[in-house]
Amino acid sequence: MIFNTWVFALFGCVVLTLYWTIVPPRGKPLFLIGAGLVFYAYSVPAYLLLISLLGVVTFVTGRAMLRAGCSGGRRKAFLTVGVVLVVGVLVYFKYTKFFALTIDQVARRDLVPVPSIVVPLAISFFTFEFVHVLVDIYYGKIRELRALDFAVFTMFFPTLVAGPIKRFQSFAPQIAALGSTPHEKLLLHGYRVAVGLAKKYIIADSMTLLTQPILTPGTPYGPFDYWIGMLAYAAKIYFDFSGYSDIAIGFAGLLGVAIPENFERPYWAQNISQFWRRWHVSLSSWIRDYVFIPLGGSQRGRLMTSINLFLAMAIAGLWHGAAWTFVLWGLWHGVGLAAHRLWSAGVVSRFQALAAGTPAVRAVSLAATFLFVCFGWVLFATSTMANAAQIYLHLCGR
Repeated sequence: MIFNTWVFALFGCVVLTLYWTIVPPRGKPLFLIGAGLVFYAYSVPAYLLLISLLGVVTFVTGRAMLRAGCSGGRRKAFLTVGVVLVVGVLVYFKYTKFFALTIDQVARRDLVPVPSIVVPLAISFFTFEFVHVLVDIYYGKIRELRALDFAVFTMFFPTLVAGPIKRFQSFAPQIAALGSTPHEKLLLHGYRVAVGLAKKYIIADSMTLLTQPILTPGTPYGPFDYWIGMLAYAAKIYFDFSGYSDIAIGFAGLLGVAIPENFERPYWAQNISQFWRRWHVSLSSWIRDYVFIPLGGSQRGRLMTSINLFLAMAIAGLWHGAAWTFVLWGLWHGVGLAAHRLWSAGVVSRFQALAAGTPAVRAVSLAATFLFVCFGWVLFATSTMANAAQIYLHLCGR
């Protein structure tokens, strides 16, 4: 079920009406679980079994780690089994076809049959949330895992489709207080939903025609068309995704639940590191906490820090889609993040004017960061690397 459809509008009205008029406070958690089951089953009912089974695996494994106490060996074994199962399911459904096609392309023959697999709705989001729960239990950040809390966390429908990626520690304590939201705040949450819909329908969708040179490059377009297309795509993806996040955050608020903010004016970032602290915040913080830092973070010298950034951002790119263009998009940002670290340490620290951040320096930094991000969107938008190369040549006037 997609937010910007009449089906969700009807579903949302029914849920909110029942939630605030008929359902008692003690029944609200169970009601949210039921609403989430209906919401998810609407798309592909069969895959409701998948998210339920993975949720059970995560819950049972998490409880086993909690019972293991300080026994590091047992806790680590449970963590490994749980993460391998959850990530393995994600890899199978989302990347089996990608791997098979890649092998066939490299071999230039049909060595591996390409399976026809329907990717379950929101599998990238709920698997990342499950991994977070397991890892944080292992490190002692989650000390209690109750079945009801975890079920609401898993099936909370405002975040099921496109996030933001929640953290159990901040979500679970709110369940006991469901139904206590002041009614005047509900108007603000409703306004947030309206803003999200406006971003999606009025701004993002209006950019569709202008983005065609980037989506389907070809002879009818000149360099100017590609520049307009690239900038329009930057606007479209921001207003589309941030609008969707606004709807999710606003609707969660209407249910009395606060979920993480996902966008904080990312195109006003002064550098690429700052951009990733503002863009898709719930994902970038997840990649930092559960990929970059476990790889060693920035504690092993500049070379290893750069390698860790490349790997973390490649995974971030592949998470968005099963194609090499997404991997390259991630690596593009990995290069940008590594270059920014070297620039900050080797150049900015030595020059007073750069370190002070004068208006001219800030303007140049903002423009350079925005253009860097826009050029990366070309890889994100195109279906093949050949198309991306063609677009880059046209952007350079060739």
